Amino acid sequence: MIRKSIIMALALVLTAVATPFSNSEEYYSSETNFWVDCSLGFRSTDCVESVEFSDPASEKRDANGQLDYSSIVWKKTVPSLNQKFVYKKTSYTDTDFPMDPTKPCEAIPPNPNGPNGVYLHDACYTASGLLPDGNDLVFRLMINGRGPFFDIYQWVDQGVKRTWDRADGWSAQTVPDGSTWRIALKSNSVAANAGAITANMKNPLITFGKSGDGVALTYIQGTVFPNQWQCLIPGQPRDFRQDQREVCKHPESYAETASTGFAIQLMPYVFQFEKLKGFPAGGIFVSGPTGSLGQVQYNQDEGAIVVPMSGPHFLFDRKTLNKGWMEVSIKGDVIRRAFNLEPSVAGQVARVEISYEAGKSDVATYNSRYLKELDVFEIRAYNFGFSSPTVSVKMPPAKKSIGNTAPNKGTNRASITCVKGKVQKVVTGKAPKCPKGYSIKR
Repeated sequence: MIRKSIIMALALVLTAVATPFSNSEEYYSSETNFWVDCSLGFRSTDCVESVEFSDPASEKRDANGQLDYSSIVWKKTVPSLNQKFVYKKTSYTDTDFPMDPTKPCEAIPPNPNGPNGVYLHDACYTASGLLPDGNDLVFRLMINGRGPFFDIYQWVDQGVKRTWDRADGWSAQTVPDGSTWRIALKSNSVAANAGAITANMKNPLITFGKSGDGVALTYIQGTVFPNQWQCLIPGQPRDFRQDQREVCKHPESYAETASTGFAIQLMPYVFQFEKLKGFPAGGIFVSGPTGSLGQVQYNQDEGAIVVPMSGPHFLFDRKTLNKGWMEVSIKGDVIRRAFNLEPSVAGQVARVEISYEAGKSDVATYNSRYLKELDVFEIRAYNFGFSSPTVSVKMPPAKKSIGNTAPNKGTNRASITCVKGKVQKVVTGKAPKCPKGYSIKR
């Protein structure tokens, strides 16, 4: 369906959480009140459990090209631990660790914005046979906790070689177009605090489980199409002091760099999402091109999620127009409780609006679907232009404000908030009761 005004509807929400820490570990700068360091091979919890990729031959898609999640056959990547990595050592010098081009996964050059030295990765991952020619794809993970944000970035060392007509002749190694990935994070703190998620993956989905030893698992998955982003102005050098959104507004702005794999950011329900505490974990997942998503905002009065975006007008070649997209995945209980609406009919009222500072609107394609087996509502918008559009997903707001004890109309369900010390849980059902050891919040 094509409309001049595009809207997508969202309401986010997440469980109220305690502040989880492991008393047996010392902490360093990437560990905050919400997250603890995630390091493969050096910790039995709060780490990467696995990274998997989908077998392309098994995948099925519907008439709109949307992935049938039940058709996925996951294959695990093989991690090789870097024996030169020292847990919690944050800086290495060139003399401590001379870089070896035959071992690309062990280190990257010094970060000009960092303290000094090279940055070491704790492991290198191999996706056997994933490349179109049958060769292996090799990548690293960069994981970082920054205040309320938890970032995961996939850097590809051996992948599809790109020639993207960049002025300096740079060529990238990337994941194959349309490859689907899933990362499992083994961490009680990540599972408890993951609220709003943003990424650069289509078909975004977050689910939860438990490991064999009882630690919470958070599964984040999506399909990656490497894209060109960040902005340069013809004839002008890059100025890191300048607001990137202002650079992108130039009518001839073009792409400066490109993504190589997936990029994911998790955020708890704090700040603009504070009103959403007590809703399902991972209630909303907003995805778009890497580097183009601004701070996602929740507008309770309008019943909307507002996503400021930015991007270059043109790709590397300075001729091809850059086209944007956004996909949103919302858990069914968020739709029911925030909008008094069954997610199975949400597509009939949800709309997506794209607006620009100049007051013009854009024509874009969007579609939606409800996945009953996952109790997830998805809405997707495509083909809108840059530089700085604002994409909003809206549904009619609920007649009653969000509350912890309001019944859910049409479903004969009610919700109560249960407390145990500083921990809160929301229990929903026809006759909800608090778990053993909890008492109802008065």
